[in-house]
Amino acid sequence: MSYTVMFYNLENLYDTVNDPKVADDEFTPVGDKRWTEERYRRKLENLSQVFSAVSSSYGGFPVVAGVSEVENLQVMRDLASQRRMMGAHYKAVHYESNDARGVDVGLFYRPDKFNLIGSEPVKLVLRSGREYIGRDILSAWGLLDGEMFCFYVCHFLSRRAGVNASQGFRRAGAETVRDHARMLRQKYPGLKVVIMGDMNDTPADESLCELLKAKKNIYHIEEGEYFNPFWTLMDEGKGTSLHNHKWVLYDNIIVSHNMLPTVEGVKGLRIVRIDSRYYGEIYRKNFMMEKGAPKRSYYGNNFQNGYSDHLPVLIKLNDR
Repeated sequence: MSYTVMFYNLENLYDTVNDPKVADDEFTPVGDKRWTEERYRRKLENLSQVFSAVSSSYGGFPVVAGVSEVENLQVMRDLASQRRMMGAHYKAVHYESNDARGVDVGLFYRPDKFNLIGSEPVKLVLRSGREYIGRDILSAWGLLDGEMFCFYVCHFLSRRAGVNASQGFRRAGAETVRDHARMLRQKYPGLKVVIMGDMNDTPADESLCELLKAKKNIYHIEEGEYFNPFWTLMDEGKGTSLHNHKWVLYDNIIVSHNMLPTVEGVKGLRIVRIDSRYYGEIYRKNFMMEKGAPKRSYYGNNFQNGYSDHLPVLIKLNDR
């Protein structure tokens, strides 16, 4: 069997209803962005085009797709019900967090392939012991092709306030997901772990390569450590979004050591090369781009009828 796993930052997938508890005023019909029902529907249609293109490229919809910047469960259901996506029969997992802007992470999964057993939001815990009030990590575990998997979906704090001022929160995110996976492995020995998300850090940054121990070389990974298949793409100057006119690779999918083809005696689903060069892929098609950059829904307050300011990332799992 072969399965595709995807992560995609959907860039401000809000509904049009004002929620007084969060700062979503600009994404309403009377807000600065004039976020109308028509524009919302066009955004959904555009995003569904991306999912459909992935399905055409890989012989089926991703068995699991993590997403970020979704306002609530209903916008995920609205996306899953789009004509182009109905064939996936996606179910959605979402938990409300305390994000000031009201956007969270979520998970789509195909119930015919992935048997969801449990899920929960995971609160970030800072090194001081204080709980972070903001976006949670989503954890969902179950059976894929008879094997126990746990999928984590993350959206760590952005660098908007400065790299040094915000890096402690990204460290906390990496440590929190690492520790939660350790705990879950005690309950499910042999658990295979996939960590995906907009980390707002590259594969080479401390949070991922040192704290999470998501390594570049598959031949030097020990039990309890991880492999990041997007190192190679970053080294070649590829990225998923543009910052200061340069490509950066903040969107990652990271897998546990027991999903590597080099682990002796390990059977079942393992990460494989999508083509002759990479274990992971940044999914990029012409229709998703404009002037060499991801085509966004908005530039400032000007509606562009686009997709997202990020490109999705993919890995492929094969039973070999």
